[in-house]
Amino acid sequence: MSTSPHHRTRTAPAGATAVAGRRRNPLGTAVRNVGIALDTAARVIFLGRDGVRY
Repeated sequence: MSTSPHHRTRTAPAGATAVAGRRRNPLGTAVRNVGIALDTAARVIFLGRDGVRY
C-alpha cells in the first residue's frame, strides 16, 4: 500500500489528445454522433447483428 504524500488527482480526461479546459464545438459533436449512428446502422444492415460488438 502506498503512503506517498504526493497523491495527485486527475482533473482532465485521460485521452491521448486531451487538453485541459478544451471544449468541443457543439456542431462538430453533432456531426460526429450522426456519423457514429450511420456507421452502426450500416453495420446492422449489411452484417446483421453479428457486425455489432457490445
